[in-house]
Amino acid sequence: MISVFDVLQDTTLPPQIWILIGLGGGLLLLIWFATSKSGGGSLNIKSKVVGDGQHGTARWASPKEISQTYTRVLFKVPEWRQGKELPKVQGLILGSTGKKGKVTALIDSDDIHCLMIGASGVGKTAFFLYPNLEYACASGMSFLALDTKGGATRS
Repeated sequence: MISVFDVLQDTTLPPQIWILIGLGGGLLLLIWFATSKSGGGSLNIKSKVVGDGQHGTARWASPKEISQTYTRVLFKVPEWRQGKELPKVQGLILGSTGKKGKVTALIDSDDIHCLMIGASGVGKTAFFLYPNLEYACASGMSFLALDTKGGATRS
């Protein structure tokens, strides 16, 4: 009677490799069986029709929600550069209100990270990077700004 191990010893691969191949094949069969019995491998994700919460639920935040979410800080860069009236809240400027000279910045003070992506000429540097760098320096935050082309460091 020929055993399985006798056959495995006559091959060019070591027996441990054949055992690993068999275990891997068995695992693949187990995964295939489990997914085929759970609805054809569809992960049971049912499609939603329009109006069933999939589309049309987004909206602008109300003024009350904005005031609850963001901290308002007067944006006083000349005073900050002199070390006066430095902001106490650390965070990221996500918007502003007011007119020139009396701008109030909307600060998100949560533990957040930011990636700014936009087409050329939309104001990423002038209206987002520079104000946030000024605010970070004034409030004592650390920051990392990558400028691959060198445009922000030249100007």
